[in-house]
Amino acid sequence: MKVGIPRGLLFYRFYAFWTTYLKELGADLLVSPPTNKLIIQRGLTYGVDEICFPVKVFLGHCHYLKDKVDSLFIPRMVSFCKNEYNCPKILGLPDVVRNLFNIPQQKIIDDEINMRDRGFIGWRQGFVEIGKRFTSNYKKINRALQIAEDAHFQYRKKIASGFFPENFIDNRPILTSHQEKILLLGHSYLINDSYINMNILQKMNNMGYSIVTSDMIDEKEIRKALKKIPKPSFWTISNEVLGSALYSIDQKDPVIKGFVHLVSFECGPDSLVGELIERWLKREVDSIPYLRLEIDEHTGEAGLITRLEAFVDMMKWRTKTFESNLSSSCPSKCRFGGSLSSAGH
Repeated sequence: MKVGIPRGLLFYRFYAFWTTYLKELGADLLVSPPTNKLIIQRGLTYGVDEICFPVKVFLGHCHYLKDKVDSLFIPRMVSFCKNEYNCPKILGLPDVVRNLFNIPQQKIIDDEINMRDRGFIGWRQGFVEIGKRFTSNYKKINRALQIAEDAHFQYRKKIASGFFPENFIDNRPILTSHQEKILLLGHSYLINDSYINMNILQKMNNMGYSIVTSDMIDEKEIRKALKKIPKPSFWTISNEVLGSALYSIDQKDPVIKGFVHLVSFECGPDSLVGELIERWLKREVDSIPYLRLEIDEHTGEAGLITRLEAFVDMMKWRTKTFESNLSSSCPSKCRFGGSLSSAGH
């Protein structure tokens, strides 16, 4: 069976698990190419205005694959963390794709993956159901699951050590290491799709900064930091972004010079998380510079570069002016948490 995997949304998070598992089951895989202008145009053609840009991009990838494979791999990822959910638009993806492109039910692998109530048991149960589409041999399914879990662990371990998915998926060169760093916050599909984010990783790296993401911060520390707020959100990825910011604020790591938050223009959870981060930063006397960049189909590269350059100037000014003797030279009203927050395009 030839199976197509759309290169979008949760692909960058579960790339190693999905591809390894399906290959071990005997599937012939076709991953859609990196996002390009044509894929975006197709996504915009079929996507309604109300959905966010990353979902439109995902639809473009599905359009590319739909006539080239026997089945599309779009599992219904309800939850991959206990007591939390994924975005409702991700939950409904199989139905959206099926109806938009008139794809028969049997041509979409859409089994439910739900860890909310049963934890890891729910995860394995969902993937066993996927495995049964390829073989009735439970021993083969369990072996494929074990190999995929090992591959996923190694993949996440590499990313935690400073690598990015593009280094494995597309063999792109590793970014230059710099002493000073920027914490890049956001969903993995915004951070790791270099076309829709206009290659922001390389741009910031060329400006003299290494990049840290939520995937590079210990999950236990993220969860511990979330206890600072009265109630975490219902969404796993939003909690990871918020927890990473709160942890970094608390650590006051001198090499972290600023936060850049990539958000999707029509994402409700992103708008809430961004507001919480800004409010938390404003409580700090020595508040780290924070830049919010909204991404959608209308975002221009020139505007993004201008904002990044201004943000870098702010970080350098702050370092030069305050870090040598902050306690005596900065009055309590000096706060920079929202000073370069960008809500436009």
